[in-house]
Amino acid sequence: MNRKISHILLVLCLFIPKLWAQNPPESDLVFNKLIHDFGDILLSDGKKSCSFSYTNKGSKPIVIQQVITFCGCTDSKWDKTPIMPGKSGQISVTFSNDQGPYPFEKVLTVYSTASDTPVILRIRGIVHEKKKSLSELFPVAYGPFCLRTPQYHLGQIAQGERKTDSAQVVNNGKSTIEVGFAKVSRGLTVSVSPKKLKPGEFGYISYTVDTRAYTDWGTVTYSAQPLINGKPEGSALIEVTADIRDNFKNLSKEELANAPILLAEQTLLSFDQAKKGSKIEKSFTISNKGRSPLVIHKTVPQAGVTAKAPASIAPGKSENILMSIDTSNMMGEIVAVVTLITNVPSRPIINLSITGTVTP
Repeated sequence: MNRKISHILLVLCLFIPKLWAQNPPESDLVFNKLIHDFGDILLSDGKKSCSFSYTNKGSKPIVIQQVITFCGCTDSKWDKTPIMPGKSGQISVTFSNDQGPYPFEKVLTVYSTASDTPVILRIRGIVHEKKKSLSELFPVAYGPFCLRTPQYHLGQIAQGERKTDSAQVVNNGKSTIEVGFAKVSRGLTVSVSPKKLKPGEFGYISYTVDTRAYTDWGTVTYSAQPLINGKPEGSALIEVTADIRDNFKNLSKEELANAPILLAEQTLLSFDQAKKGSKIEKSFTISNKGRSPLVIHKTVPQAGVTAKAPASIAPGKSENILMSIDTSNMMGEIVAVVTLITNVPSRPIINLSITGTVTP
């Protein structure tokens, strides 16, 4: 087996998903924004600064205890005195901009007495060595409406929550345009601000995936059709991808103790050789060693692969996952994968793989 496939298998076997920050929980400390995008800047511009404003919407004083940055290139300053109810303040952030031309994204973690959960702030932008034209910076053109890319990624979102991000856009035309969207996927909200862009004016496309709109699991792609002055530019779409997982963060200690536990006898099976066009079938045994039902939210096979899996596995029981491979469009060494998305806090994702060689 070649080194590339061995590396893929190692990654699949060692895969441990991470649940990272969604939109911040409800808090009396409310920020005017969570992201500041510097856009395109030059290395010769030197230090760049911005600020995040906040307001105490509660009835008790709030103290910002600490703002942690994970890079020496980012510095922050804030008022250490209590913020009284109804009062506001700001966190000033400076990016040194001395590490060379590259895209950057820096995280600031804000701890306060308002909540046990910190607020995550981000600064980002793209540093260039020399100035570039708008066409170079925003190569994707829907008429005069130009973007860096038509595809955006939101990362992981816990079921029942929503997540928002934004990206810079520009009007590269000679007249003012109004940008809207049609054929928007359920669960997606997308808009451009300002809605009307003057010639050469920059704006932001903001996109939100709200998993409360309907239930789906795994990697989900949402889409929307841009409208320029009320009309579409051909069949052009923008796409937003999110990886939707179960939500475990509100489980009590008792619920975690009684949660399902997934045990797979094997996650990797192999066959020696098979002729192209033949069908390969393998069975994996999955057991639930926990105290509550193990739910398989979704079974996601790769192209050319099918899988039959139960909807749930009772505590103390085992079930078989039948995986079939159609080798009609395969050749050489292969790794076929099926991903199971589950309600198991310790193992919400499991990859089942079959490897072998397909010959003419």
